[in-house]
Amino acid sequence: MTDKGRVVAISGAGTGIGQVTAVSFAELGWDVVVGGRRTDKLEETRALVEQAGGRCLPHALDVSDGESVEHFFAAAEAELGTVTAVINNAATARYGPLEDFSPAEIELEVATKLIGSLLMARRGIIGMRGAEVEGDILFITSASGATPWPYHLPYASSNAGIEHAARTLRVELEGSGIRVSTLRCGETVGTDFSTRELETGRMSAVHEKWFDKGIMRHVGVMTPDVVATAITTAVTLPRGVQYDLVVQPLAPVGPLPTTYEEYITALMASLMPS
Repeated sequence: MTDKGRVVAISGAGTGIGQVTAVSFAELGWDVVVGGRRTDKLEETRALVEQAGGRCLPHALDVSDGESVEHFFAAAEAELGTVTAVINNAATARYGPLEDFSPAEIELEVATKLIGSLLMARRGIIGMRGAEVEGDILFITSASGATPWPYHLPYASSNAGIEHAARTLRVELEGSGIRVSTLRCGETVGTDFSTRELETGRMSAVHEKWFDKGIMRHVGVMTPDVVATAITTAVTLPRGVQYDLVVQPLAPVGPLPTTYEEYITALMASLMPS
């Protein structure tokens, strides 16, 4: 199977990593199906994909709803053909101690990241098996799923679950030609939920706790285009080869901050250079 003419489905593609990834695949000559809850944002992604010379189908998608996932894939198959790569990118999260979360907030994070990824993978596999084609299922996970990450617990535990699901699914699919990959991401700016948490003011309080616990030792961060490059790299590997990726920011050159005040000063300088 060659990459030319392949169809990729990307969840959470109206903003951030998903949007940039859609454009990256279009630049490679892929047809792109983008899903998300906010259709106005999906139209923005379509415009960017078409500017890059690609074909794009935007379609409403709630990954936590099996019926919505079915409609999404059915529309993709009817217009563009069999989806041969599923990029599980959709996520939502907030920061804070577990007792501050409402039951609905916990359910939303787990349903979006864990259950949603499984529903998307399931439907992608059904399509590929039905068409008797090879393909890719890629799960985007977080460093918080591999390292104890307080004040991010529902999201972190969902990512841990995804990584084990991917390991298990890889065994289930041996011999099928369907490759299962994970991409574990470190600190990334420009994601929808990180921007929202910055606006709520919760990010600042939690960052101080993360610094005190040694979780955030430097101010290196990634941008969505870096993550998008890792995603396209994983999915365009030669057939017969697979790997799991860990993408994390490199510490900036110079001494590490020793106080939280130094950390914030360095972070602001890196995000808003003069």
